[in-house]
Amino acid sequence: MMMKFVAGRGLGAAAVLVLLGLSFAGCTEVTDSLDSANETMSDAEGMPASSAEQDALADSELLDALYNEGLELQQNGSQEDAIQRFREAAERGHGPAAFELGEAYNEGRGVDQDLNAGAKWINAAAARGERRAQYTVGAAYYNGNNVEQDYVRAATYLADAANQDYAPAQYLLAECYANGRGVTRNLAWAARWYGKAADQGYADGAFSYGVMQAAGLGIPTDMARGYAWLSVADQVGHASAKDVRAAIANKMSPAELERGKTQASKFQPRKERVFADKPTVMYVQHSLNQLGFNAGVVDGLMGPRTRNAIAAYLKSVGAAVSDDAGAGETTEVSITPDLVQRLFESQQNTA
Repeated sequence: MMMKFVAGRGLGAAAVLVLLGLSFAGCTEVTDSLDSANETMSDAEGMPASSAEQDALADSELLDALYNEGLELQQNGSQEDAIQRFREAAERGHGPAAFELGEAYNEGRGVDQDLNAGAKWINAAAARGERRAQYTVGAAYYNGNNVEQDYVRAATYLADAANQDYAPAQYLLAECYANGRGVTRNLAWAARWYGKAADQGYADGAFSYGVMQAAGLGIPTDMARGYAWLSVADQVGHASAKDVRAAIANKMSPAELERGKTQASKFQPRKERVFADKPTVMYVQHSLNQLGFNAGVVDGLMGPRTRNAIAAYLKSVGAAVSDDAGAGETTEVSITPDLVQRLFESQQNTA
C-alpha cells in the first residue's frame, strides 16, 4: 500500500518525524556482548598479543598485500584460500582483514559459521579503526540486534566511522541527532551528516536531506533544494522519495521546480573525501547566522561574507585569526575541524 504524505511548505512536524523514523536493515548479526573492543579482543581465539600489534606496523605493506590477495581470491570464489590470507593479516593487526574474517565467520563463508568468533574479530577491526566494523558495531547497538540496545554506544561507534567518511554511518549518526537517540537532539548537526551521506549518493541520506531542506529542519527552508535531493534519492533507488517529491512539488512555484530539476540533473556522487564540503559549509553559515554573525545566504559557497563572518566569530571567542582577517572582502580564513567543533559545542551547550 502506498504511503500518504502531508504536502505543504513546512511539512507537519508529525509527518516529518515519520519520514525521519526510517527503519534500518542490513546490519550484520552480532551475538557477542560487544561490551568493549579491548575486552573482546583479549578473549578472541588466536588473537595476537599487544607486542604483535606493534610489530605489525613494521610490515604494513606485507599485510596490505595479504589482504588484497585475500580480496582477489574471495572474488574468484576461492573462499578457503581467502580466509587463510585474511587470518594471517588479521592476527598481525590488520583491521580490514579482521573485518573480512569476522564477516566470513558470521556468514559461514570459507569457515564454519561461528557468530561469537565473528563478533570478536569485528570488534577487533573496530578497535583498529576499520570504519566498516565501527559502523557494524554501532548499528548493532542502535537497533538492538542480538544485543541490548544502547544508543549512547551506538553514537560513539557511528561517529568514529562517520568521521572516516563512511556514508552508512553518516546517515545513521544523523538519525541519532535528528531523534535525540544517545545524544542531545541537534537538527542542524543532523542535517550536516545527512548531507555528507547524500553527497556520496547514499539513498537514505539523500532522502532525509531532501526532507530537512524542504521542511526547514536544522537548515533554512529551500523547497528547490529539497526537491533536488528527493530526486537524487529517487534516482538511486529510495522507495518513498518519488511520493514525497510529488507532495512538495504541488506547493512549489514554476521557478522553484525548474531550479530543483536543474540541481538534480547536475548531481554527481562525491568520490573523494572533503572536510569542508557543501553540507559542512552550509552548517557553518547557518550556525553563524543564528549566532548573529552575518554569513549571508546559506548556499554552501565560501564567499567574502561567509569568510568575514567566520573571522568575526573566531575573534569573538578569542581564537587566532590572521591580522588581515575581517579587514576587507577577501579574508584569509577557512572552515576547519576546530571551527566546526566550536560551533557544535556552542549549540550543545545551549540546547
